[in-house]
Amino acid sequence: MALSITKTHGSLNDIFVIDGAPTDHFAEADVARAVRLLCDREQGLGGDGVYFVADNGDGSAEAYFYNPDGSASLLCGNGMRGAGRLLLDRHDARSVVLRTGPHAFTVRAAETTPHGVRQVSVELPPVDFAPGEPIVAGTEEQAFVDLPLPPYHPSRHVSAVAVPNSHLITVVDDGYDEAELIETGGRVAETPATFPIGANVSFVRPLGDTEVFVRTFERGAGLTPSCGSGVAASRAVLSRLGRVAPEQPVTVRNPGGVARSWMRTDGERWQPVLEGNATLVYATELEPEALLGEGPVVFEASYFTAENEAFAAQNGENLRVLKESGIEMELKSPAAL
Repeated sequence: MALSITKTHGSLNDIFVIDGAPTDHFAEADVARAVRLLCDREQGLGGDGVYFVADNGDGSAEAYFYNPDGSASLLCGNGMRGAGRLLLDRHDARSVVLRTGPHAFTVRAAETTPHGVRQVSVELPPVDFAPGEPIVAGTEEQAFVDLPLPPYHPSRHVSAVAVPNSHLITVVDDGYDEAELIETGGRVAETPATFPIGANVSFVRPLGDTEVFVRTFERGAGLTPSCGSGVAASRAVLSRLGRVAPEQPVTVRNPGGVARSWMRTDGERWQPVLEGNATLVYATELEPEALLGEGPVVFEASYFTAENEAFAAQNGENLRVLKESGIEMELKSPAAL
């Protein structure tokens, strides 16, 4: 059976959404291999990850996310936006639920921007500053917030938070240095004794009282235009540090786009909400065997031209704001999608 594939992006974090569970199409031993070739930007179609989505037919679905290196992950917040958008359209619904492992994610239709960019919001599970499976070794069920940690960085403080995947967040009031972020992310990946389950690393640069720049070095993917769970984790840390009230929406700018995030509070529980674009890039079909070779993969696609043009106009404004704020960074062109 041919794979039905839609390439989506949330803030230029480009994620493939494939109908069906991974083992509906591949032997379990072949899933990682197929994901790696699909995401390969030279021999495959090129992307930041893959969501397999098994539609239950009732406005809910089972979702399985894989990083571009073939490793499984609990969550991709930006990818969840695209997967949720497809389900919303399919069921002509205002909200749908995607489940991954023990977690359920509600995706809701949000207001379309003046540029014509479709948006959705994703309700993530409550953040956990003291997870039982520690992000920093030796901190089982203990919060690690705004503390120095030499294996992470020789001078900067860091906060650890699960959303539910693991994140390390640093606020950089003195300016953003992309090389510094890459070096820090590399140290985390190479130091399993201190970071036993690995982690995404984000630097947060305040731009105003309720506006920040966030850049993330993702585990298994490296530097990406945006990381949805990194946005949510960064937003939670800002409130944990007392910089903004949990319920206050904060505009978050990435190289790949603009999003908003806030916390829904229930006592001491903080449930992050991530709102932003859910743009369809193209749709195609492939036979599963095409992803089990060495490539190159040949394909034909139907592009969603109007959606891509609307997003390009919106993000052009975002990039001008970042440039005027003195943010220097590596950019991923929308044409690369």
